[in-house]
Amino acid sequence: MTITPARPRTHTPRRRRHRVPAPPRHAISLLPEPAPPAEPRSRRAPVRRTCLRAALLRCGLYLGPLSVATAAGEPLGRVAWPVPIVTLLLGWAAAQALTSTGVAVARRAGPSAATRLVGAGFAAVAALWCALVWVTPSALVGPDRGLALVIGLGGLASLATVTAALVTRSEAAIVGWSVPCWLLAAATLAGPAGESVAELPVGTLLPAAIVVAAVRAFRPVVIPGVPGRIPRLTRPELRRGSTFLLIGASQAICVGQLWQAGPSGSTMPFWLPLLLAVPILEALIGWHTDQVDAGLDTSPDGAAYRKHVRGVTLITLAGLLPPLAVGIALALAAYRLPPEAPSQADVLGLAGGTLLGGVFAVTFLLAARGRTGLAATLAAAPPVAAAALPLLPLPAAGPLPDAVAVLAATHLAGLLAVAMTAADDRRTAP
Repeated sequence: MTITPARPRTHTPRRRRHRVPAPPRHAISLLPEPAPPAEPRSRRAPVRRTCLRAALLRCGLYLGPLSVATAAGEPLGRVAWPVPIVTLLLGWAAAQALTSTGVAVARRAGPSAATRLVGAGFAAVAALWCALVWVTPSALVGPDRGLALVIGLGGLASLATVTAALVTRSEAAIVGWSVPCWLLAAATLAGPAGESVAELPVGTLLPAAIVVAAVRAFRPVVIPGVPGRIPRLTRPELRRGSTFLLIGASQAICVGQLWQAGPSGSTMPFWLPLLLAVPILEALIGWHTDQVDAGLDTSPDGAAYRKHVRGVTLITLAGLLPPLAVGIALALAAYRLPPEAPSQADVLGLAGGTLLGGVFAVTFLLAARGRTGLAATLAAAPPVAAAALPLLPLPAAGPLPDAVAVLAATHLAGLLAVAMTAADDRRTAP
């Protein structure tokens, strides 16, 4: 999930604004669009129809990095565990920050400038990764530094491709160019079933597939003869980018904590609930932001607008409650199993993944409503609390139970924060 800044609104609702409709606020639809017809007309129906399409496009984009990780399963097994964790930390944090700032830059300077910003940002992250691989002891990167270097650069390139697609609004095109990565991941999973598939040179084709998708995503930069430069970021853009950098880093740390706390070789991966929840949560957040924006045109006064927002927030809370309920139910079911049962840790891992998906959704919903500081606080709370719990004079329950308990408390606090935003008449992000 990657939420980009919304267009600011500072005025109060009026009876009916007879003006040319502005571009929709949804994160996928923030960049300049063709000029609308001069005659005013309602824009809400088409925007509502595009919410689900935008969510599905984003899910297709996220399948690209996931497919790369799946296809690279064999080389990932030959490097130390910090390699994928640090790659995820650097790449996801950079993707969040650069998506937030890149959309704003594309809105005021064009997609080429935004693409250059994303490219420069990920180039700096790639340089940092190379330096880390060079100076880190072999015990933390594995016996083959070159392989660790290539794995990290491949993961960063796939996340950079997704980020460039979001800021240039080329999601549909990049999804199509990511199909080779999907096919290689499918071939890797089906390898043991057939000799012809097993003999496919995935190790050679995967880097080529990553590069092809990245070249298409950064086409505004790689086309020869296209002049341009990286624009200077404004102070609000820098502040918002820093906030999303913190959100992305916190989310990556949460994923790493659950992965490390869970049992090795688990047949019930904790990230499975995240994959199942992403399409639903993306559509829910898109629907929420669109309905809140629709109230600006349909509400005759401020009181009616606040009532409208409260109704939308109530429905949204109903959609965000199932991850909390399912996660707590799975955790309770795990504790009813015998402690020596190997499935107890698996069920706890599923509970943690379910709760983590809900925390992600609450965080991004608050960010989409302009509460970026509150969103960053909620995102940072689980890793900070999980690190502090062993220092407190409390009974030691273990890393995985502690992580599940912290995620459940954060999810509940996030729901309360979303409910409280319904009483606040601020419209959108600053």
